[in-house]
Amino acid sequence: MLASSLRKFSRLVGYPKIAPVLLPVLLKPLRQALTRFHFKRGIRQSLQKPQPPVLVYASPKVASTAVTAALQAVEGQVVFQVHVISAAGINYVRDRMRARGLTRLRQDAVNLATFAHALDEIVIKPRHRARIVSLVRDPIARNVSYYFELLNLLWQTDEAHERIPLERLLAEFHERFSHERGVDWFDNEFKPVLGIDVYAHPFPRDKGFLRIDSGPYEVLLMRHDLDDRLKEKCLAELIGAAAVSLTPKNVGVEKDYSETYREFLKRIRLPEDYVDCMLGSKYARHFFGPEELARLRTKWLSNGSSADEVSRVESS
Repeated sequence: MLASSLRKFSRLVGYPKIAPVLLPVLLKPLRQALTRFHFKRGIRQSLQKPQPPVLVYASPKVASTAVTAALQAVEGQVVFQVHVISAAGINYVRDRMRARGLTRLRQDAVNLATFAHALDEIVIKPRHRARIVSLVRDPIARNVSYYFELLNLLWQTDEAHERIPLERLLAEFHERFSHERGVDWFDNEFKPVLGIDVYAHPFPRDKGFLRIDSGPYEVLLMRHDLDDRLKEKCLAELIGAAAVSLTPKNVGVEKDYSETYREFLKRIRLPEDYVDCMLGSKYARHFFGPEELARLRTKWLSNGSSADEVSRVESS
């Protein structure tokens, strides 16, 4: 429609170059304006529903995609999945993309920022009622899984699992990936946005989940390794549904890089100081008990014997 209108205007004024000159300039801001409009409309409409919206708000690679899909299957339930809402988090993503020269993904970053800003403006700042689901995972398993999810971006090539020798993928795991983002996520992202300090609430490690009611938010925290039947029960109780059904989604061992992923897990040799840093973090010590952390430490320092265990947990 815009292109047609510009061509007509060009003919009317007798200057045929108006359309080719203005069209590329106008299309981008128009696309962005339409994206903002659709995001905001969808979020506003969710607030008119009988049930408040659910924000599946978690760091990447903690089974949040499976939870989102399960909740979206419940009739009448609006669900938004998001990893970053804070301005600091958005800026970090943009800076990392810029530093790596990922110009082709600039629009993805713009859409991420637009969606996050719309959620913040329409739901968070006015403190509308919402239900929040977040998940936690063994931080080392999460880092390895997310490293492979980002492999093409980090190595700036398609099919990086095939094109980059496994020896290099292993050797540069520490250099190319930001390992502290996961363990710092609740302090740097969740708390500044929602005003909820999860570390102020003791986590019942024997149960593997926790409910927090804080102002307009009903929060459910679950461990990644919690049995799916228990996850379903927790989710159903949170939204008041008769049942919720979980199916694994976005699982590394089922992706096109699965063979390389398994081999990576078998051959990875993690420095002791790295393992101790991850498992000694506030995040790990809050959600996992001393005996669990000792087992995880032994597993990750056992020269790749963690492969079968990580694959099993990811598939569950």
